[in-house]
Amino acid sequence: MKRCLAFGVLVLLLFLSSAAPGRVLAQEELVVLHTNDLHGQSLARLATVLEEQRREHSHLFWVDAGDLFSGSPVSSAFQGEAEEQSVLALGLDAITFGNHDFDYGLPALQRSLEAGVPWLSANVLKDGAALTVPFVIKEVDSVRVLITGVTTPETPKMSFPRNVEGLTFADPVETLQQLLQEQAGNYQICIVLSHLGYGEDLLLAQRVPGINVIIGGHTHTVLAKPVRIGNTLICHAGSNGEYLGRVVVDLKEGYPSRGELIRIEETIPPHPRLVELEQHYESLLAAQLDEVIGYAKLGYVKRGMGVLLTYALQEYTGADAALYNSGGVRAGLPQGEVTRRDVFAVEPFGNQVVLVTLSGAQFAELLEVGAKRSSDFYEGPRLVDTAKTYTVATTDFLASPDSSYPMLAEGEVTNLGVLVRDVLEEYLQAKVLEQRKEGVR
Repeated sequence: MKRCLAFGVLVLLLFLSSAAPGRVLAQEELVVLHTNDLHGQSLARLATVLEEQRREHSHLFWVDAGDLFSGSPVSSAFQGEAEEQSVLALGLDAITFGNHDFDYGLPALQRSLEAGVPWLSANVLKDGAALTVPFVIKEVDSVRVLITGVTTPETPKMSFPRNVEGLTFADPVETLQQLLQEQAGNYQICIVLSHLGYGEDLLLAQRVPGINVIIGGHTHTVLAKPVRIGNTLICHAGSNGEYLGRVVVDLKEGYPSRGELIRIEETIPPHPRLVELEQHYESLLAAQLDEVIGYAKLGYVKRGMGVLLTYALQEYTGADAALYNSGGVRAGLPQGEVTRRDVFAVEPFGNQVVLVTLSGAQFAELLEVGAKRSSDFYEGPRLVDTAKTYTVATTDFLASPDSSYPMLAEGEVTNLGVLVRDVLEEYLQAKVLEQRKEGVR
């Protein structure tokens, strides 16, 4: 099966990269297509647009600003392998690490590197050495283009310690300043793939002179038109493959650039060979994921889903309080029948439920931090008796030492050995039984 899949990927790559050239335009221009925060979503329609762009432009790169992995049931089940095969098939030129690309640990990233996914990172180090190549230089009509990437130093706070063990996330500004100084004279155009977030990209452009284009991600920002800071063009293309960014760089003195977003509309026909690749993975999970496991009397948006999760955690554990981070809720729930696929969409990360016992003083600290993080979800007492102890139901992610709630790791942590998804399933199934008793169908 793997040999057949690899052959299919090779055929698709050759097909997309050598499709009939048709009308080739503006040979004195470099076209940089860009994506970010794809999160395991389908690339079949994007593949169609990418193929069209390649027909029209002889000098073209496709780059990505990270978070390729994590965010769909297929991604979780196969630990990023499906996304990996898709970008290999489509001929991705460069991608930097996003924080969610560490969700499946270093073995998954190592598999991805060995498969040929063109990861770049200047500031992610393993045991003091670069985890992957820090940059590449590509030549276009005698113009040398340096492409490098940086990842948010906050990644250890956004991932389980075991997933980033042995890694160091160096300061991106200092790292880029040093890299560009060392490579001075070896390139004419510098493109930085940044998984720092839009606000940090604005600062990066000011602090690191000499960057022509920043392709950004992390904050899921949609910039219909790029923002220019000095001589640096900053571009963001939203998330989940809803847009394909397009930057045009003139290959003449000064290398002026301009950019836009191409909306990946539902009316765009999906590329049949990408459909075939994605259906291969979907078919392996379909029976399990499409099983109806519960019923929602009401539909839930993401905010309501977070509240529902705290109810489910508190009911399952009998804890005094329940806490859930906003970033752990990725979707709402439809009204009516709920499938396991719907539950995966809500919580694709595989977090486990933990019960934490805190002193009164520690619990007061938790409430203080929670008041500053108003987007998180909390259910429980608001007043604290410092002479008492309190139990908090939460996730192993939030109970890790580098989370936004460090007092949780300092408490007495009991891992219940059950996934948040399973608790949510059980909660929904219990609601089905209640509704049946009430005559609700």
